[in-house]
Amino acid sequence: MGEKTTEYAWAYELCRQGDVVCPADMLELLMSAPECPAFGPVHHFLVGAALLACASNAGYAGDLDAQLDELASRSACVPGGACARWGVCGAAASCGMALAIAQGNAPLKADGWSETQLMVADLLQKIAQAGAPRCCKRDARIAVREATPWFSRALGVELALPAEEPVCAVSEANAACIGEACPYHG
Repeated sequence: MGEKTTEYAWAYELCRQGDVVCPADMLELLMSAPECPAFGPVHHFLVGAALLACASNAGYAGDLDAQLDELASRSACVPGGACARWGVCGAAASCGMALAIAQGNAPLKADGWSETQLMVADLLQKIAQAGAPRCCKRDARIAVREATPWFSRALGVELALPAEEPVCAVSEANAACIGEACPYHG
C-alpha cells in the first residue's frame, strides 16, 4: 500500500476479504464501516474499489493492492462537489477509473477506451435521472449497480447483482435528502 493510500487502509482490508463477488454488497460493507463518512470524496475511491475487489474475487487477474493504489491516486484528483462543479459525479468517475485500471487503458490505446466512456455516460445518465444532488450514498449505489454488468462483460468475470436493495442509514444526516423519492430511503 502506497504512502498516499494509508487513509484508506481500512477499505483495503475489507476489499481483501476475498469471497464477495457482488460489488453492491462490497460497497455496502465499505460504506457501513465506522471510518466511512456519510458524504464526501471517499466515495470517489470506494465505488471503484468495490468493483476491483469483486472482479479480483471472481478470478480476474491483477494485483489488487496495486490496482487500489492506482485508484486511490486517481480518485484523489476528484474533489468533493465535482458533481456540481464539474458536471461529473465522482461515483461514476470512480467506476470509469476502475475499469480503465483493470483493462490497462492508456491515452493512445484504442482497446477499452470506448467501452469505458460508454459505461460512464450510462452511469451519469442513471445518476442524473435520480433527480437531485447531494447524496453520495445514493449515487454510489446507482453507479455500482449499473457498472456491474459492464465490468462482467469487459473483464470476462461473473459479478453478482444484489439480492435486495439496502435501506439508507444516513438519510437523517442529509438535509437535502429527497426522502421517499429515493429508491434507498427507508
